[in-house]
Amino acid sequence: MKIFVIGGTGLVGSYLLPRLVEKDNEVFALTRTQDKIQRIKKIGANGILGDIRNLQALKKNLPDKLDIIVLLAMPSVKPGQRMTKKLKEELRKETNDFFRNSMDLAIDYNIPIILPSGTSFKTENDEIADETWPILRIGLTEIGTDTDEMVNRAIKTQNPKVIQLLYGKIYGNGGLFRFIYNMMVKGRAKIIGKGDNYIPNIHASDAASAIIKAIEKLPIGEKFIIADDTEVTQKDFTIYMAQLMNKKRPGHIPAFIIRLVLGKDFYEIIRLNCKVSNAKAKRVLDWKPDYPSYKEGLEETIKEMKVKKNYFA
Repeated sequence: MKIFVIGGTGLVGSYLLPRLVEKDNEVFALTRTQDKIQRIKKIGANGILGDIRNLQALKKNLPDKLDIIVLLAMPSVKPGQRMTKKLKEELRKETNDFFRNSMDLAIDYNIPIILPSGTSFKTENDEIADETWPILRIGLTEIGTDTDEMVNRAIKTQNPKVIQLLYGKIYGNGGLFRFIYNMMVKGRAKIIGKGDNYIPNIHASDAASAIIKAIEKLPIGEKFIIADDTEVTQKDFTIYMAQLMNKKRPGHIPAFIIRLVLGKDFYEIIRLNCKVSNAKAKRVLDWKPDYPSYKEGLEETIKEMKVKKNYFA
């Protein structure tokens, strides 16, 4: 298959591209930086220099035929950056452009597209969210409000043909998790507030394998929660990571401090309580995580970060 990956040099992309190539696919990966072209080529994929926000210019560099598009690119926020109203609006516009242009490209080629989202659900007590639950857009996640409408409209009209993967918090060798790892190395990692809220997690390798299953199965018009099998609180995840890295138990930072420093938008998503089920992905995609809990995933990730550099780091 000819597969176009938008955002192929990010955390999930660094695990996805080699596997797609190994399966004898012809892979095209979009990057906005020239220095990553050679790194993409070393994997065996084709590097495409361009920007999905400049669709007309990008089309000139694409092949005449594609079989499927995978969107991974999402706006980036610098760790520790305060979320202002202006920045939030810019991120919302950028997110809209990513989705709109990627979906327009899928329409032009008349091919399916796999789209990302997050497991932004609010659960209480023993509640477990599945794909029938409405996405809760609060705080920073509000930048995806418009794209929810785009995706739901596409599912209803089948134009373009979409599959959406709703990821838990993604961790692995690279991306934002590299910042968290470095904070732990310096002894500066903290548990936010009581840390008793549950946050779904997924290793980047398992996020990549879910994409491969979606490409193979092509369940058009469906949404799938992609998270591991194990519920864990923010506190327990952080403490276990510290143990693996032989660091002292992280202390707590009052939640109101996070709200003051980083803003209400970060505070709301950090404190969201969310438990989810991945049963539909297992049943329909025949997918299961290689790392069924954060424990196996963190153990492997920390080993990898010590000895292996990310393809695109």
